[in-house]
Amino acid sequence: MKLIKSGKTSPIFYLISGIVLVFFSIILFVSLGTINIPFVEVIKGFFNLSENTLYNRIIFNLRLPRVLGTLLIGAILAVAGNDFQMIIKNPLADPFIIGISSGASFGAILYTALKSVYGLELPFGIEMFSFISAIIATFITFLLAKEGKKIPVISLILSGVIVGFTFNSVSTLLTVLFWQNLLHINFWLMGSTGNIVWGDLYLLLFFLILQITVNFVFHKKIEVVAMGDDISVYSGVNPEKIKILVLLINVFAVAVVVSKAGIIGFVGLIIPHLVRKLTGPGIRYSTLGSIIYGGIFLGFADLFSRYLFRPTELPIGVTTSIVGAPIFIIIMKRGRKI
Repeated sequence: MKLIKSGKTSPIFYLISGIVLVFFSIILFVSLGTINIPFVEVIKGFFNLSENTLYNRIIFNLRLPRVLGTLLIGAILAVAGNDFQMIIKNPLADPFIIGISSGASFGAILYTALKSVYGLELPFGIEMFSFISAIIATFITFLLAKEGKKIPVISLILSGVIVGFTFNSVSTLLTVLFWQNLLHINFWLMGSTGNIVWGDLYLLLFFLILQITVNFVFHKKIEVVAMGDDISVYSGVNPEKIKILVLLINVFAVAVVVSKAGIIGFVGLIIPHLVRKLTGPGIRYSTLGSIIYGGIFLGFADLFSRYLFRPTELPIGVTTSIVGAPIFIIIMKRGRKI
C-alpha cells in the first residue's frame, strides 16, 4: 500500500492522518474547559491510572461523553451532506440548507410541548417526532423545487430557505406561547452538545453505522446515480429507489442529531467539499473522510464555543455558521461541483 503515487498523495494518507488527529483532538477537547486538566492526567484517566478523583469525575461524567457525542454528530452531519450532494447532484445540498434540520427541530419542540405543557403520554419518542417532521419538511422542499423531472440548484436553495423559515417560525411561536415550559429550547435551537450523555452515544453510533453500511453496500449504485438518472437507467440501476433509501436513512440520522443537539448548520455543506478534494469523489473514501473530518471540525467548533467564553458558552450552531457562511458564499459563487 503506497501513500504517495506518482507525485499524488493517496486518500489513505489523509484518512490515516485524520484518525491520528482524532485521537490527539480527543485528548485536547477533554483537557480544556472551565477547569483545565493536564494532558498527562487525561491520558492516565483513560487508562484508569489517575488517582485524582475530581479529574476522573470531570473526564468521565462530563467531558468525554460530550466530546465523543460531538464527534459522532459531526460525522453524521458530514456523511449526510456528502450523500445528499452526490445523489441530488447538487453542491449546495445540506441537511440545514434543504430544511431537514428545521423540520426535525419543529418535531422535537412539538413533542416537548405536548408532553410538558399538556402532559400527554405520547407513544413515540422525540426521535420519531423529529423524523416525521423532517420527512414532511424534505418532501415539501423537493416538491416546491421540482421543475419537471429536474431540481435546479437555485430552486432547491430557495425552497429550502422558505420551508426552513416556515418551520422555524412555527417553532418560535410554540416557544413564545409556552415559554415557561420551553425556555431551555431557545439555547438548544441554536445548537448545543452540552446535554449529551453516555446513553445518547449508542443511538448516534447506531445511525452512523447505518449510514456507513448503506454507503458501502450500495456504493456502486450510489456512484452510478451520482452520474445522472439516464446513466443509471442505462446501467440497470433504479435511481429513485437508491435516492429514497439514502434520503430516508440520512433524514432519520439527522433527525436524531437534531433531537439530541438542536440545529447545527453548515457541517454537512462544507466538510464534504473539503473531503472530496482530499479523497476523491468515490463514496467509500469520501464517507470515511467525512466521518473523520466532520467530527474533528465540530469538535473544534464545540471547543471554541465552550472554552473561549467560559464559564458561559456560545451555542455551537453560531460557531459553525460563522465559519460556514463565508465558505457557503464561495461555493455558491463558483457555481460548480467540487
